Amino acid sequence: MARELAAQELRWQCPDEWIPAASTAGLTPSKGIIGQARAVRALEFGLAIESLGFNVFVTGLTGTGRMTAIELHLRPLAARGAAPDDLLYVYNFSRPEHPRLLRVAAGRGSVLKERVERLLRELTQSLPGLFEGDEFHQRLDLALEDLKAKQQDLLHSFEKRVREAGFTLVQVQIGSLTRPEILPLVEERPVTLDKLQSMAAEGKFAAEQLARIEEQHGKLSEELQRVFHEMMELREQMMARADELRRGSVEPLLARAMQEIAKEVGDERVAAFLSDVKSDVLEHLGDIGGQAREGDDGDPLLRYRVNVVVDNKETKGRPVVIETEPSFGNLFGTIEARVAKDWQATSDHTRIRAGSLMRANGGFLVVNAFDAVSEAGVWPALKRALRYRRVFIHPRDVLFALSGRAFNPEPVELDVKVMMVGDRGLYDMLHELDEEFRKIFKVLADFDNEMLNGKQPVADFLALMAKIVRDEKLPHLDRGGMRALVEEAVRLAHNRGRLSARFSDVADILRESAFLARQAKRKVIGATDIRAAVQARHERHCLPEEKLSSYMLDDVLHIATGGATVGQVNGLAVYDLGYHSFGLPGRVTARVAVGRQGVINIEREARLSGRTHDKGVLILGGFLRGTFAFEQPLSMTASIAFEQSYSGIEGDSASSTEVYAILSALAGVAIRQELAVTGSVDQQGRIQAIGGVNEKVEGFFSLCRQRGLTGSQGVVIPASNVADLQLEPDVVAAVGEGKFHIFPIASIAEGIELLTGVPAGERAADGAYPESSILGLCARRLAEMAEQLRRNRVV
Repeated sequence: MARELAAQELRWQCPDEWIPAASTAGLTPSKGIIGQARAVRALEFGLAIESLGFNVFVTGLTGTGRMTAIELHLRPLAARGAAPDDLLYVYNFSRPEHPRLLRVAAGRGSVLKERVERLLRELTQSLPGLFEGDEFHQRLDLALEDLKAKQQDLLHSFEKRVREAGFTLVQVQIGSLTRPEILPLVEERPVTLDKLQSMAAEGKFAAEQLARIEEQHGKLSEELQRVFHEMMELREQMMARADELRRGSVEPLLARAMQEIAKEVGDERVAAFLSDVKSDVLEHLGDIGGQAREGDDGDPLLRYRVNVVVDNKETKGRPVVIETEPSFGNLFGTIEARVAKDWQATSDHTRIRAGSLMRANGGFLVVNAFDAVSEAGVWPALKRALRYRRVFIHPRDVLFALSGRAFNPEPVELDVKVMMVGDRGLYDMLHELDEEFRKIFKVLADFDNEMLNGKQPVADFLALMAKIVRDEKLPHLDRGGMRALVEEAVRLAHNRGRLSARFSDVADILRESAFLARQAKRKVIGATDIRAAVQARHERHCLPEEKLSSYMLDDVLHIATGGATVGQVNGLAVYDLGYHSFGLPGRVTARVAVGRQGVINIEREARLSGRTHDKGVLILGGFLRGTFAFEQPLSMTASIAFEQSYSGIEGDSASSTEVYAILSALAGVAIRQELAVTGSVDQQGRIQAIGGVNEKVEGFFSLCRQRGLTGSQGVVIPASNVADLQLEPDVVAAVGEGKFHIFPIASIAEGIELLTGVPAGERAADGAYPESSILGLCARRLAEMAEQLRRNRVV
């Protein structure tokens, strides 16, 4: 006969000597991570090793201390290094569509930007005045004096030849332009050739004289063209000298300014850029303060401006960047577009924006794994960046695609350690399906959701709670409060030998208890506050549980808690809503008949069962065959069902329940309905552990209590689940008073005896079971069905 658990076996209580102080006020707050030694060692290794591909994937449930551990280890490690270079983008004077990347020492990028901006302001303000001043004009006149003299001599000499030939040189207005024209003089008055030709046609001017004038005019016109070209060459020489004089006037100022900027920045890597700026300014002095050139977005000085995309001026040591929204633009940077006058999308080097990869360059980047994998385009680009250790910034704006204009900034060489934070399922999937993942995330830091229970772990756990109390200025926990909180941590871990390492969940209980203690004007948190907080949380979330219970109380859902019925057992199930889980009984029934179909799983036939549940049914079929089909086939068709269940069923924790229902139906022996059952079964008939044992026991207890405890009600659980029991105090009290019972069993034989009050029976040497035993009755019924099947087949 199965034994009954005593009340003291139903709930683990923290020994008083494990509580290290009278209250958390006497505890030294924790300064590190507790209960995660393996994960912390892996994290330390991954952060310390510099080899390529040793990025870290951090797994574990939320609240296990993953982010705290990362920050605790990252900050000191990062502080020991030097701040990386600032990253700047500048104009590429040879290939404008490919902006240049410029690296300077940390904090010097903003200095370069500010000094260049100051120089541009000074040039804009001073150059126009410099070139318009009297001194510059005097120097310019002196520089152009000989060329102007040549112009005058050339022009006067030509005008003299024109006059000697009987012609004059005049300026003719054509629209807004003027051009020189040679006209003959008739009676000392200039006359056009057209007019002379008209006069000759009318006989008013001699034809011979007109021919002579036309011939001479042609020669002078040819000479005028030669003189004009010579004048233009002289003009170009004058412009070149003027430009040379301007450059000569500005170059010493620019050279000195560039030297001062280079000295102030203090990084020789800026020399080439400053030299390019100086050369380009000297080539385009006329544009300073003038109209913008094509592509300058209305700013004639745009090409000289500096874009500091990563400024490490305030960075102490190596950067640590925690990217909470790893979209493509946030992670890799982007290029902002602008629409030009021709409605084409374009951009420039000042519109380049850095992403978190660039900001973390030289340091550490922490990113959520699920977000990175689910964001469009992010995961492939991140793998490429980490494999080739460089990041390309691409415009994401659709306008660029429409314009067809290329704009590709110089890539950034990467030296960054990446930590991805996710769950173990995602890590396993990526490791299996993505070969590149294995090459770039070689370190796994796996945070457990539980830790060992013991005197020292409890002390560490309470030190962490003391830290939360101090950090959040909560009331201190007294001795009873600390003990109650430890016991709740054990319940959350679902095992007496463990404490929950989901410290955020435990801390929430602490915070809610503090709220209730303050409301009651208590200065410390006691055990009653912890219990009240747990009960209040249950009350907030238990509406679905109450509705289902009310259906059972109203007999809408038929669940018997007394009497005995053939082929019917109260199974136990857990409903997990994510924010709240609870257990309730469910009616499992079995009907048997002559046939060869074996066990029919109605849930599977209705497509309401999961694969684990289906496996459990197949296993119980193996148990039945191994128990009764040694000498003859299992000539039976048995249907099993979860009555009044209309949603999916998963798990194998009801497989023993289904066995009991089938055995009861075969033997024709009624099963006690005052008992509920849970446990999975193997093919040898051993009862195996299940999950949610506390919720299942409490669910049936709650229904029985609402109907009225009779003293004979109880729950049958796997013996291997006894170590998981951490039942609510009211259940423990009822068991102590003999009003409720909990029976641990290890085999189907123990269970069926407890449920029916009839011995299960053991197989004798001849292979037979005692006739009056449950298995004997079942064997006899199966033999009768086999004989009926044979007779029907003969007929």
